[in-house]
Amino acid sequence: MKTRCYSINPNISWKLLKDKVVAVNVDNGNYYTFNFTSSLIWQSVDQGKSVAEVEQLLAEQFPEVTSQVIEEDVNEIIDFWMTEKLITEHSEPDLKN
Repeated sequence: MKTRCYSINPNISWKLLKDKVVAVNVDNGNYYTFNFTSSLIWQSVDQGKSVAEVEQLLAEQFPEVTSQVIEEDVNEIIDFWMTEKLITEHSEPDLKN
C-alpha cells in the first residue's frame, strides 16, 4: 500500500513569520501567505509527513473539528498547492508489515 506524500517545489522560497508561512514562486514571482492552519500543513509537508500524518496532527491540534472536515480541508489546500505548482506528489511505501 502506498501513502500520499508531497514535497515542496524547489523553486519555492518560503519563510515562517510568527505563525504564518510566506512563500514565493521564484519562477513566476507569485507570492502566498498562509493562515495558521495552512502553515501547519506546509511545515508538515516540508518535514516529509504523509497526508495521514498531517490529518492526525490537525486532529490533535483541533479536537473540536471532525475528521471529515479535516480531510476535506487538507485535500482542498493540497489540490490548490498542486494547481499552483507549490508542491509535487510522490508516494512512499507503507511501512506496515
